[in-house]
Amino acid sequence: MSRRIPAVNHSDLRKEAASEWEAKDGRLLFTAFRGKDCAILLRDGRAIAIRPLSARRNRIGAVYVGKIKSIVRNIDACFVEISDGEICFLPLSDARFPLVCGRAFDPNRDTLREGDELLVQISREAQKTKQPRLTAHISLSNEAAAVCLGAPHIGYSGKLSPEEKKRLSGWVERLRQEGRLSPVDLVVRTRAGECGEEEFAARVTSLLTELRTLCETAPHRTCFSCVREAEPSFASVLDKLAYPWEYEEIVTDDGELYPLLREYCARKLPSKGVRLYEDAAFPLSKLYSLDARCGDAFRRVVWLKSGAYLVIEPTEALTVIDVNSGKCEAGKGMSDSFYAINCEAAREVARQLRLRNLSGMILVDFINMPRKEDPERLLTLLRGLAKQDRQKVTVVDMTPLGLVEITRKKDEPPLAEQFADREGADWE
Repeated sequence: MSRRIPAVNHSDLRKEAASEWEAKDGRLLFTAFRGKDCAILLRDGRAIAIRPLSARRNRIGAVYVGKIKSIVRNIDACFVEISDGEICFLPLSDARFPLVCGRAFDPNRDTLREGDELLVQISREAQKTKQPRLTAHISLSNEAAAVCLGAPHIGYSGKLSPEEKKRLSGWVERLRQEGRLSPVDLVVRTRAGECGEEEFAARVTSLLTELRTLCETAPHRTCFSCVREAEPSFASVLDKLAYPWEYEEIVTDDGELYPLLREYCARKLPSKGVRLYEDAAFPLSKLYSLDARCGDAFRRVVWLKSGAYLVIEPTEALTVIDVNSGKCEAGKGMSDSFYAINCEAAREVARQLRLRNLSGMILVDFINMPRKEDPERLLTLLRGLAKQDRQKVTVVDMTPLGLVEITRKKDEPPLAEQFADREGADWE
């Protein structure tokens, strides 16, 4: 049966996209899903993001005193041992301002040598055949800001409004004049826009104090020491999966995780309640119908309410998404109908990128639109939707062939890959 799609109001698409950002009934669940402990963001009755919790101890962000085993100039990198026999990869571009232990080091004149002991931080765990990746630009972060060893530089989240950036830059300038920001790289995060000046200054000062203490302590530690432990895996998920305003509460049925979540949220997210669900007869996954709500994260074909559908095809180099009109019936005008289908598809594309944790290059083949102004309107909507994603998403442009180019920052493998180790899994 064909379905008729309603006409689209073209007024202020950026505001329309932004209005979908905040959730009235958002929930962040920590529960078992299809054999894995997961964090699942539910909003408006749908799954928005899923992240399996690491079974092993999370090490991303951990700081070590490592030793350079070899330097390979032709790949502009070195290999650093951080524990007995564990060799990691350190690009020299991530070691321009290292903290070298045991000898004076001037980054403007000296170069790293084999045998040097230096402070390094794990930026990415081992993946397939790739070794863990390190950086010598040690960074610490909280809800408002991130500070990093290196040349003084001030950056701002691209998701801050111009008014917020102007207000925050005034506060940062006062900190700089007081001499508190040298010599570090400071990035002002999105949530800094919610802070008052005193709270913002206190959070930045706290990070600077911790970084200074770390740098003063490290030279006195033995090689292979872990100077700073990483945050627990659930803390990383809370930071990367969702914005706090996307959910009203955190719910878990894990009795061991509950006190850890409650303690962490009391310190970091005091406005969020944490609830323990204890009905063993009716699991949390059944209460929220997780199989139904999350099932389309693993399907090749995703149907839309209008009767149109998406075909999502991951490849080695990129992900291709094809938009099809399917059972959709044209309305008053063919042009209006095509544009309306594409707008509906754009919202679902934005959701699927986040839900499946797709990254790298994404090409979306929307339905051809006869009117010249419609492609730009569609790109405007997509860019507004991209700001809702916790990861950095860039809507590049539309090619002459009508393909929309999108890139999304990679932090972990795609969802399907993380579930691929489950024997006999059938996601279709």
